[in-house]
Amino acid sequence: MVSGCGDDNIVDSNLALLGSWNATVLLVDGVDLIDDGMTLSFTFNANGEYSYSVTGDLMEFCEAAAACTDGGDFTATSTQFTLDPDSFDSVVLAYSVTGGTLSVFGTVDGFDLDWTFQAN
Repeated sequence: MVSGCGDDNIVDSNLALLGSWNATVLLVDGVDLIDDGMTLSFTFNANGEYSYSVTGDLMEFCEAAAACTDGGDFTATSTQFTLDPDSFDSVVLAYSVTGGTLSVFGTVDGFDLDWTFQAN
Protein backbone atom coordinates (compact mmCIF):
# COMPACT_ATOMS: atom_id res chain seq x y z
CA MET A 1 0.00 0.00 0.00
CA VAL A 2 1.24 3.47 -0.86
CA SER A 3 -0.25 6.43 0.91
CA GLY A 4 0.32 10.11 0.31
CA CYS A 5 -0.55 11.49 3.73
CA GLY A 6 2.22 13.78 4.95
CA ASP A 7 4.91 12.05 7.01
CA ASP A 8 2.81 8.88 7.49
CA ASN A 9 3.57 7.48 4.02
CA ILE A 10 3.65 3.71 3.82
CA VAL A 11 5.56 2.73 0.70
CA ASP A 12 5.90 -0.69 -0.90
CA SER A 13 9.06 -0.19 -2.92
CA ASN A 14 8.22 -3.32 -4.96
CA LEU A 15 5.03 -1.77 -6.34
CA ALA A 16 5.25 -2.19 -10.14
CA LEU A 17 3.22 0.99 -10.68
CA LEU A 18 6.03 3.24 -9.43
CA GLY A 19 7.90 5.15 -12.11
CA SER A 20 7.21 7.29 -15.17
CA TRP A 21 4.87 6.18 -17.94
CA ASN A 22 3.97 7.54 -21.40
CA ALA A 23 0.61 6.66 -22.93
CA THR A 24 0.68 4.76 -26.21
CA VAL A 25 -3.06 3.94 -26.30
CA LEU A 26 -5.83 5.98 -24.64
CA LEU A 27 -9.08 4.21 -25.47
CA VAL A 28 -12.14 6.03 -24.14
CA ASP A 29 -15.36 4.28 -25.10
CA GLY A 30 -13.43 2.61 -27.92
CA VAL A 31 -11.89 5.81 -29.40
CA ASP A 32 -8.10 6.14 -29.21
CA LEU A 33 -7.33 9.71 -28.16
CA ILE A 34 -3.63 9.25 -29.04
CA ASP A 35 -4.71 8.87 -32.67
CA ASP A 36 -6.54 12.19 -32.27
CA GLY A 37 -3.39 13.98 -31.03
CA MET A 38 -3.58 13.75 -27.22
CA THR A 39 -0.53 12.87 -25.12
CA LEU A 40 -0.56 11.79 -21.46
CA SER A 41 2.25 10.87 -19.13
CA PHE A 42 2.05 9.85 -15.47
CA THR A 43 4.68 9.54 -12.76
CA PHE A 44 3.96 7.59 -9.57
CA ASN A 45 6.50 8.30 -6.83
CA ALA A 46 7.45 6.17 -3.82
CA ASN A 47 6.37 9.02 -1.51
CA GLY A 48 2.71 8.48 -2.49
CA GLU A 49 2.51 11.43 -4.88
CA TYR A 50 1.69 11.33 -8.59
CA SER A 51 1.97 13.86 -11.37
CA TYR A 52 0.72 13.95 -14.93
CA SER A 53 1.28 15.98 -18.05
CA VAL A 54 -1.22 16.37 -20.90
CA THR A 55 -1.06 17.97 -24.33
CA GLY A 56 -3.89 18.14 -26.85
CA ASP A 57 -6.36 17.47 -24.02
CA LEU A 58 -9.48 15.65 -25.21
CA MET A 59 -10.69 14.40 -21.78
CA GLU A 60 -10.98 17.63 -19.77
CA PHE A 61 -7.94 16.82 -17.63
CA CYS A 62 -6.99 20.47 -18.11
CA GLU A 63 -10.48 21.96 -17.81
CA ALA A 64 -10.45 24.79 -20.37
CA ALA A 65 -6.79 24.53 -21.44
CA ALA A 66 -5.31 22.33 -24.17
CA ALA A 67 -2.28 21.37 -22.05
CA CYS A 68 -1.48 21.12 -18.35
CA THR A 69 0.59 19.49 -15.63
CA ASP A 70 -0.90 18.56 -12.26
CA GLY A 71 -0.80 15.90 -9.59
CA GLY A 72 -1.67 14.90 -6.06
CA ASP A 73 -1.63 11.96 -3.69
CA PHE A 74 -2.39 8.35 -4.52
CA THR A 75 -2.82 5.01 -2.81
CA ALA A 76 -2.23 1.67 -4.50
CA THR A 77 -2.29 -2.08 -4.16
CA SER A 78 -0.77 -4.50 -6.63
CA THR A 79 -3.93 -4.36 -8.80
CA GLN A 80 -5.54 -0.91 -8.39
CA PHE A 81 -4.70 2.68 -7.62
CA THR A 82 -6.72 5.60 -6.29
CA LEU A 83 -5.88 9.15 -7.36
CA ASP A 84 -6.62 11.83 -4.74
CA PRO A 85 -8.06 9.31 -2.23
CA ASP A 86 -9.16 11.98 0.27
CA SER A 87 -11.02 14.01 -2.35
CA PHE A 88 -14.71 13.94 -3.26
CA ASP A 89 -13.69 13.29 -6.87
CA SER A 90 -11.15 10.51 -6.26
CA VAL A 91 -10.60 8.09 -9.13
CA VAL A 92 -10.08 4.33 -8.70
CA LEU A 93 -8.63 2.37 -11.62
CA ALA A 94 -7.40 -1.20 -12.03
CA TYR A 95 -3.96 -1.82 -13.47
CA SER A 96 -1.41 -4.46 -14.37
CA VAL A 97 2.25 -4.21 -15.28
CA THR A 98 3.94 -6.66 -17.63
CA GLY A 99 7.56 -5.90 -18.39
CA GLY A 100 7.70 -2.22 -19.32
CA THR A 101 3.98 -1.97 -20.13
CA LEU A 102 1.35 -0.52 -17.79
CA SER A 103 -2.29 -1.36 -18.61
CA VAL A 104 -4.97 0.74 -16.90
CA PHE A 105 -8.69 0.11 -17.11
CA GLY A 106 -11.93 1.12 -15.45
CA THR A 107 -14.86 3.49 -15.71
CA VAL A 108 -14.71 7.20 -14.88
CA ASP A 109 -17.73 9.50 -15.14
CA GLY A 110 -19.51 6.84 -17.23
CA PHE A 111 -16.64 6.48 -19.74
CA ASP A 112 -14.94 3.10 -20.20
CA LEU A 113 -11.16 3.51 -20.13
CA ASP A 114 -8.56 1.11 -21.52
CA TRP A 115 -5.13 2.73 -21.50
CA THR A 116 -1.65 1.43 -22.28
CA PHE A 117 1.57 3.11 -21.14
CA GLN A 118 5.23 2.36 -21.77
CA ALA A 119 7.86 2.94 -19.08
CA ASN A 120 10.15 5.93 -19.53
